[in-house]
Amino acid sequence: MAEARQLTLTPASQIRSAKQKFAWDPYLPLGTVTIFAGRGGEGKSSFALHLGSQMQAGVLTGDLHGEPRAVLIVGHEDDWGTVMKPRLVAAGADLDSVYKLGIQTVVDQVTRETVPAFPLDIDLIRKAIEETNAGLIIVDPITSTIDGDLHKVADVRRALNPLMELAQETRSAVIAIMHFNKGTGNVSDKLSGSHAFRDASRSVMLFATDEETGRRIVTLDKSSYSDAKGQSFAFNLESVIVPTDDGDTTEVARVEYLGETDVSVNDIVNRSADDNGMESDRSEAERWLISYLEDQGGSAAARDIKKGSQVDGLEWRTVQRASQRVAEKAKSGFQGAWVWTLDLAKGDTKATKATRVREPGTFGTFGGNVSPLSIIGSTRCAFHPAAEPKQDGSCGICRAEAIADRIAARNAGERVA
Repeated sequence: MAEARQLTLTPASQIRSAKQKFAWDPYLPLGTVTIFAGRGGEGKSSFALHLGSQMQAGVLTGDLHGEPRAVLIVGHEDDWGTVMKPRLVAAGADLDSVYKLGIQTVVDQVTRETVPAFPLDIDLIRKAIEETNAGLIIVDPITSTIDGDLHKVADVRRALNPLMELAQETRSAVIAIMHFNKGTGNVSDKLSGSHAFRDASRSVMLFATDEETGRRIVTLDKSSYSDAKGQSFAFNLESVIVPTDDGDTTEVARVEYLGETDVSVNDIVNRSADDNGMESDRSEAERWLISYLEDQGGSAAARDIKKGSQVDGLEWRTVQRASQRVAEKAKSGFQGAWVWTLDLAKGDTKATKATRVREPGTFGTFGGNVSPLSIIGSTRCAFHPAAEPKQDGSCGICRAEAIADRIAARNAGERVA
């Protein structure tokens, strides 16, 4: 049957304007599709279920706060009995308002259940939302529901556009889970399939594991409705034991949300390429960062540290990695800037106290108790009298040697461990 097409014209004056609403502000907008993308095992599904459990309780920070809504899940990769339901239990979900969404088909009088296909089953999805008052639809993975070629822009848009229109109509949010392509490079280009997935979605969140800390990092890589693009947050996956309906128990992952971080997924994905032969650069960056923070009184804004590192010719990613071992990070005040504070004990857990402590005469920050300046009552260092004192009166050469000794001792302790 030929498609009938006709012109429509609507004056802008007849279109009602409205502020964009969020299920979870500023990351998960209502009325559109948000993509969760990353390599396998990064916690994308677990975090989606975590948000779903909060949606049910009406505690997400956003425009549905105080308004509990049900959750629909379209997924077939993980078994519901052994994986999905235990994960929901671990997340604290209300199992009576989480629904597995499937489609029954009858072929030659044989009934089968399958996953929905977009756009073919969009009317059935609308019916499910209306019957359950769902506020969140999780599609895991979105690529299994596309009725067409994933690498053709037209097919992807034909599937996603009706889903986005349905989300707008029902004031709900859609999380579409996808996988990364392997390799380093621009993380924005790593979504599997056509670039239309990224182009059509209004929000894209990228997931990766920071191997240096074990934390999962999530970066808001695209945000059409907020100025939060580029922001990142972290979470842990902690193992918990939950009871099963057969009288046994099983072990699954549960999300521990950690808040914002200045580490990005792009940093992590490209870190392995940067790490080859760069251990000496990292040690140099540690020494530089310690010296810089001490000169600033122990703390400094991250943006100022970045500027200082660029002036001194250091790669910012190398300084960020070094900071994991020698600095604590926190935000200063409401919507404040990131501040790094010197914490030399942070990376010393594997080094022994005996190898860390220098001879008496090294200033107290590095393990000694007496400054070489106080020994001779002079403004010059007793060990390096030709060295010009730093602003705080300390000897820059002693400081550098002490830092080098601490880093070498710590690295030696790690190798032994």
